[in-house]
Parts: sequence; structure tokens; C-alpha cells
Amino acid sequence: MKKALLLLVLISATSGIISDNAYAQQNWLVGGNSLTGVGRIGSISNNSIIFLTNNEDRGRVTNAGLWGFGTTEPNAKVHINSALGQIPLRIQINGTTKFLAHNNGGLSIGGFDNPPTNGLYAAGRVGFGTPVPLAKLHVNHNSTASAPHLFLFENDSDYARLHFGNTSTSNYFAIAALPAVNNAASKLNFRYSATGDILTVQGNGKVGVNTTAPLTDLHVRHGIGSGNTDGLRVANSGANNENWTFYVLNSTGALELYENGQFRGSFDDVSGVYTAASDLKMKKDIEKSDVVLPKVLQLGVKKYHFQKNAPADDKYYGMIAQEVEKIFPEVVHHQKADDGSEHYTMDYSAFGVLAIKAIQEQQQTISSLTERIAKLEATLGTNNNSNFVNTDLIGASLEQNQPNPFNQITTFRYTLPIGTNGLLKIYEATSGKLVKTLPAPASGQVQVNAQDLKAGTYVYTLVVNGKVAASKQMLIVQ
Repeated sequence: MKKALLLLVLISATSGIISDNAYAQQNWLVGGNSLTGVGRIGSISNNSIIFLTNNEDRGRVTNAGLWGFGTTEPNAKVHINSALGQIPLRIQINGTTKFLAHNNGGLSIGGFDNPPTNGLYAAGRVGFGTPVPLAKLHVNHNSTASAPHLFLFENDSDYARLHFGNTSTSNYFAIAALPAVNNAASKLNFRYSATGDILTVQGNGKVGVNTTAPLTDLHVRHGIGSGNTDGLRVANSGANNENWTFYVLNSTGALELYENGQFRGSFDDVSGVYTAASDLKMKKDIEKSDVVLPKVLQLGVKKYHFQKNAPADDKYYGMIAQEVEKIFPEVVHHQKADDGSEHYTMDYSAFGVLAIKAIQEQQQTISSLTERIAKLEATLGTNNNSNFVNTDLIGASLEQNQPNPFNQITTFRYTLPIGTNGLLKIYEATSGKLVKTLPAPASGQVQVNAQDLKAGTYVYTLVVNGKVAASKQMLIVQ
């Protein structure tokens, strides 16, 4: 015991390692000590403490309290300097490495022994500003324009990039941003490695799909195919998946319109005229049209303002859907919107077709009337037209009935030579059948109620003293 105590005194004298009264009282031993209170060991002088093994410096504590391992001049609270190929720091829990500073300059957190060179490997989640990260990397931060959550800065004049991939393929998605002094030259590109840039947003707000140089606010450059697979599609998110697609035809430049993948019509690339689909192979249940002329004559053309118009605005020519629905329900559509609102729309283009049919019917009537008048003229020995006037009866005349066409009451006006008697005879234009005879009083006026006759075309004739003086045509609608 005396020899051991003497050795400690000598060491204390040469190295500055001493003990205070408590140390002396504790009887510190090199092989271990049983303390009865708090013990201290160290230097109370302005000298460092050096730890040696095999007569080599293995560590030290400087007089400033800096710990150094592998260095004689530590410049941090703990300064570790390992030799090449030597792991400088390893922290384990129950024999499992949880933190490793590798000799390649990388750090490993969570148990991996080979972190990336000069990089970081984290086996678990990483939280910035949160102790409970909800993702592999979770940044919790009240950001501003000058203090964002993440800032990718390109150390050159090129794009700053972010990539996305997985183990199934070598292809990847990427987001690349290029700030520039020119707004149009500034771009945010969304790219797929197999096809190139697929979406571009310029600094001036213009967006390009499949083009990196959009010329308009939204510029879509679609593939060559059809509106079933390419183009610009607008779809409803409801279960029916209703959608419309615009497709520019490569061969002509026409703009085609598709509904749920089916061709519906196109806009001409020169005039802009819209032509609706009318192919025989797209139609079924084809039948001949009913007679439309009497119905066409019932249509009321109006002038009106829309609700948003100002009183001084020009009025529009058109018809009222609720009125037309009673006559041609096929061209009026009563629609209920997804929000429950209701409104009427009308197929104005259908009236061109109805007008053609009405003209055809009218032409048939004219042809029949022409034939009828020809027979009548032959009987009368004249070659005049349907507005026949017998010039031999001087002083006799017949005016066009007013109104014409009519569906209530019309008035016939005429003149009779003095001392003559007159009759007004009404014939069916198609058959020539006499359907009504009216006395023609000297007053020069007589009326007919449309309810007395059925709808159709008629020829009325003024007969003076048994001779035909003149003939006119009239039309009754119901």
C-alpha cells in the first residue's frame, strides 16, 4: 500500500495530476476504488491531461476543457481525428450500431455501416421542426417567400431539378425549374425521361402541354390519332364520366368535336363554319317527315333582350322556346343541370331543315295550283297566271285577302261594275273542289271564318254575272 501511495504522489508531482483532500481521503487506487462520497480526479493547474496506452497519446483534455482523440490540438468540445480506414465514431445500443461517423466522411443514423461518401444515411424518418415526422422527410415550418420549406439552388445557369423514380424501371419523372431575367424564358418543366418535357409553365403565366414554348395562356400540342385518344378533353367528375374532346385534324386543320369518344362535328379551318355529324352509318330509325308547312306558318319570330342586356343594347331576332315547344317539340330541349337549375335550349339549325320541307310542300301546292289554274284558264280561254283577271269585265277587281295566311277571320275586298251581281267562290287548290260560295254584295267586302274550312291552300274566285272576273290564292293555318 505504501508503495502504491508513493507512486501516486510521484505521478502527481510530475504530471500535475493531483487529488484534493477528498481524493486523499478516498485512497484512490489504480486498480479501482470504493468511494464513500463524491470523488474527483484531474488537474487543478493550467495543464492538459493526456491519456496514454502503449506509450502513445490516445486522448487528452486541454486546459480549456476540449477533448481530443487522435489530435494533440483539439479545437472543439469533442474533436476526433481518425487514421485512414479507421471508423472515427460509433455509438451502439445493446450492441447495435445506431450512429456511425464513417472514415469515408459519411454519417449513418439507425444502423447502416456504409453511408454514402461525405453523405448521410438515415434508417428512420427525419423531422425538421417536428419531433414526430409523418413521412421519410417532414419539414414543419411557418414559411415565407424569403424563408421557404425547401430551396433547390442550381450552382450554375442551368435548371434546378428534382427526380422521382422506383425499382420497377429506370425511367423517372422530374421537375426542373429555370429562373431567367426574361419571364418568357423562365420555365418550370414537368418531364418524363422516356418522352421528354410534358408540361411547361412559363414565368409569364403561359402553360404548355407537350410544348416548352406556349404561345397562348394554355397551349396544348396533342398527338396524331383521334378525339378518342388525343386532344383536349373536358370531363365531368360524376359516375357517368361524361366528356367532350377537341381534336385538331392534322390533314386539314379542322377542329373536330367528340362526345364520349364519338365524333359529333367539326369546325372548318378556313371559314370557321360548324358542320354537324350527318353520316348515314351514324343514324337509325329513319322515317319520312310529317307535313310541316302549317306548323311553320304558326312560328312567331320575336325581337328581344336577354336579361343581362341594357335597354339601349340592340335586340335579338329569335323565337321563344316554350312557344316553339308546342309546335315542334323535337327542336326544344328542357334540360336540368347538375345543380338542379332548369333551362330551355333550342336547335335553331333544325329550322333550316324545316324550311326546306315547308318549301317543298309549298312547291307541291303551287304546282297543283298552277295545274288547277291552267285548267281554269283553259276553261276561260286565257293564259294568265294564278292572279287571273278577266279584262273583258271592265270595272271588276279582286284584292288579296287580309290577313293571309290566317287562322281566324280574313277579309276579301273587291269592286263590281254598276248594275252587276257577284259571287265569291272558294276552291280547294289541290283538288279543285268547290267548298264554299259567298254572295258578293255591292259594299265590296265579305269575310270568312277559318273555322268554316280546314287548314290548307285555296283559290278564291270573283264571279260577276256568271263570268269569272279574277282569282287569288289564300292559305289557312290552324
